[in-house]
Amino acid sequence: MAEGAVGDDDAVVAACAQAVRSGKRSIDEFDSVFARATVCGRRPARPGVEVVDVEGRGTWTFVFSTPQRLAAHYGDCDVYATTGADLLEQLPVGIGVMLDPDDDHRMPILNRMVPPKILAAIRRRNKHHPSGLEVVPHTEQQERVR
Repeated sequence: MAEGAVGDDDAVVAACAQAVRSGKRSIDEFDSVFARATVCGRRPARPGVEVVDVEGRGTWTFVFSTPQRLAAHYGDCDVYATTGADLLEQLPVGIGVMLDPDDDHRMPILNRMVPPKILAAIRRRNKHHPSGLEVVPHTEQQERVR
């Protein structure tokens, strides 16, 4: 299958996220892999993406590197699939993306959540501490959808 294709059990984007979290790859490398990868999410009844407000941490949408990971999180549901680049291009400013929120390799994607200068500063700081990326743990509270 192609890199990051939906259905790829060992999705390249998930492996790259794990490598970033362990300090073996840079967040800049992840951005490139995520942009090309096909990710999937739960499709809401109306056009758009489903989001959750996490108190003190902003508004997030969850995406998954495989349909199996999505099903493990949400169960049987309607699904959308898109590339990471298309998702980020269409996502309103102010929404963070969490890739594979239930897995050890979960990765926050802040490209649409914070202004570019602040994101660059965060990344410079985290180059010295790759595990310094703060992630949002999955909780019952996050299941509330607005």
